[in-house]
Amino acid sequence: MHDRKAALVNLSLVGLFLVWANTFTFVRIATRSLTPANLAILRFALVWPFLFLFPGLYRLRKLEPRDWPRLLLVSFLMVAGYHLALNAAETRVTASVAALTAGFTPIFTGVLSSLILRERLPGRRVVGLVVSLAGLVVLVLGINGHVELTSLFGVFLACLAPCCWSLSTVLGKPLVTKYRGLDVTVWGLFLGTLFLLPWLRPPSLVSQVVSMPFIAWASVAYLAYLAILLGYPVWFKALETKKASETGMFVYLNPLIGTASGVLFLHELLTPLMMLGAAGILAGLVIANPLADR
Repeated sequence: MHDRKAALVNLSLVGLFLVWANTFTFVRIATRSLTPANLAILRFALVWPFLFLFPGLYRLRKLEPRDWPRLLLVSFLMVAGYHLALNAAETRVTASVAALTAGFTPIFTGVLSSLILRERLPGRRVVGLVVSLAGLVVLVLGINGHVELTSLFGVFLACLAPCCWSLSTVLGKPLVTKYRGLDVTVWGLFLGTLFLLPWLRPPSLVSQVVSMPFIAWASVAYLAYLAILLGYPVWFKALETKKASETGMFVYLNPLIGTASGVLFLHELLTPLMMLGAAGILAGLVIANPLADR
């Protein structure tokens, strides 16, 4: 019975990361019709009403007043910071490049945990970071055969996105320890959506929404309902039966499937130099992954 439950959890995690890995492709498609800010606003506007259902379904716990400043910062990073950076990046670089830079998330998390939470930083993670950064440099050179300002800024934004996510994860650790991961996530999504309001330009949003083709609507629906509304409950349900460290193997799926998705569905080109850089990033991820220390 235990083995069957474990198999179902693993299967759900594979399905979840299949969904999450393809978000880079759908973001790329959606940004053809929407500005980065409008995409983020529309995506979370579709999710926001459903967040009111979570308190009744999952009996969310209220946070103490002294924890709100930290929660507000985490909310900004996980919604506005991450999604605005990623959306803007994918107007300058391909979905494949964005997916590959997402592989830095566990490495950034390890480094930031060491700096902020004073957790031990294994030597493997330092080596992995150096190897991945070297791969990133090669990847940038391979995009156009030389360093181009637009591509360089796009890669910077693509790296800023996982950095924001990692920072929100590290700063949110004390909250997750005190409450539950689902409590922090739902409150974070609820408040994080409000942080998008400074970027709201109603005339621009309405103009773009009414002229969106079906493929753009389908992409936004995928990003809102599958990646967020369905994805987060599945993730935290899985963490109830598996340790976070035991999910490390699934980290590899994001850059691998995300890159393959961009190549297959968007016909994005990977030059030999880009593939060499991608191999370097993935090699660094393998070295730095926490499972390698076990």
